[in-house]
Amino acid sequence: MIYLFEDFTLDDTRRELSAGGQPVHAQPQVFDLLLLLVSNTDRVISRDEIIEKIWNGRIVSDEAISTRIRDLRRILSSTDANEPQIRTVRGRGFRFDTQVVIRHAASPTCHNENSDPSHTENLSQQTPGSRPSIAVLPFQRNGEQEGFAAIEEAIPRELIATLASLRWIKVVSHGSSFQFRGTHIDLSDIRRILQVHYCMTGIVEVSGRTITIDTEISDTRTAEVIWAFRRSADIDDVQKLRAEISANIVMVAELEIPQHEASRLEFLSSENLDAWSAMHLGFRHMSRFNSRDNEIAGQFLTRAIKLDPSLARGHSGLAFVHFQNAFMRYSEDRTFEAESAQQNAERSLALQPRDPFGNFMMGRIHWLSGDAEGSKQWFRQSTESSPNYTWGHYGSSWANVFTEQFDQALVDADSAIDLSPIDPFRPGMTGNKMWVYISKENFEDAAKWGEIAARTPWSHAGMAMFAAMAHWLNDDMELASAWKAEALRRNPGLTPDHWSSMVPSQSDRFRELVTAATKALDFY
Repeated sequence: MIYLFEDFTLDDTRRELSAGGQPVHAQPQVFDLLLLLVSNTDRVISRDEIIEKIWNGRIVSDEAISTRIRDLRRILSSTDANEPQIRTVRGRGFRFDTQVVIRHAASPTCHNENSDPSHTENLSQQTPGSRPSIAVLPFQRNGEQEGFAAIEEAIPRELIATLASLRWIKVVSHGSSFQFRGTHIDLSDIRRILQVHYCMTGIVEVSGRTITIDTEISDTRTAEVIWAFRRSADIDDVQKLRAEISANIVMVAELEIPQHEASRLEFLSSENLDAWSAMHLGFRHMSRFNSRDNEIAGQFLTRAIKLDPSLARGHSGLAFVHFQNAFMRYSEDRTFEAESAQQNAERSLALQPRDPFGNFMMGRIHWLSGDAEGSKQWFRQSTESSPNYTWGHYGSSWANVFTEQFDQALVDADSAIDLSPIDPFRPGMTGNKMWVYISKENFEDAAKWGEIAARTPWSHAGMAMFAAMAHWLNDDMELASAWKAEALRRNPGLTPDHWSSMVPSQSDRFRELVTAATKALDFY
């Protein structure tokens, strides 16, 4: 890498220092000392560390260290360039107190003809099947804030582990991404050096007893910010704040990044798509929850798997498509769709057994046969693989509703809603709360949550039907009739058989209530 500060350029590979384009001579130990300081601008370098890194741990006097520092300051002040500041921190060591910018060796600052943007290959087109990638950089601190020195790396380390659990996105290890400690961030250099599509950065600031953390994820190809998150808390609640950021990153990775990728690719000819590009477009159509988009999603995902049969998420996405065809009766051959869904879910898990989405889909397969109990282990494995995986909590909520574990179902539904408040599955999450209140015969709250579920974007006809049932149970025939009409508008072919497949409850009392509501509303 190349480090730029004031008018100086430091090339660590060629071991060259220059100022204004002219070479500057530095003795080997002085050069090593400068490199140590420049690559760690975020912190104070102690005398012990200098001895370890520059003298390989040999015993040397404080005067020897001071001499090398003086030599370095003399070199930096001997040119016409502005002199960088090496600050002495009494009793602790030294700190390079000048802004540093990192450049790749093939960047324009090196005058390499291949670094011209017109010669830079788009990362999304590099190789067939190239998958999205992200680097999480160490956070920056405003001010010294020594009491919180660990948090700037602790949170990014946790986020790296959390993202890695999702399997489908490539995550740069902290050994590489943490080389950017305390430096000015240039996204084009992050892209070139780390070869990533996305970059996550953050700032930690403490004011009195309040700690504030700002984070954002940017597309390194366009410098566009695709997600930003700002939270403040009392210092005593810093661990709660850390957990909230970790939870949000899963939602971002599963929803925002795929949607952003799909937006970039939407106008490309399908013949030019690689496997990962086709998969992202498939997921975009898949989450719109209607028959036509589900069909288009199937075409994209089939192409993705044809291009890369080892693409686990492609198989689990296709399982989702077939599940929707069976569950929503988009296809007349429900048996074929159910079998196809199971086959694709099994292929996905054979390729990546711990992928949370693959386990979620295997749990959903059990819905089609009404085996709510059998689905629980798969939803549990989904959240064990990724504790903040929203859909795993949503699936668990559904399974617990229909196996009479009502209190836990409510906890799971609330967890899912908190983790992903704008999720495509939000109608199901809020609908599960409706089922819980029906089971408790709290029909007022059941009607409230049934209405919320039916009004949520992406809500299907079944949710409108369930809202009608909840209002009938709450003795509100006007709203019950209105939602019945809306359910039939959304799907004129809605039948009791279809409704029955959506409500595989083991509770006799529960089925008695919703069956009475169905008959009263004359769905038969």
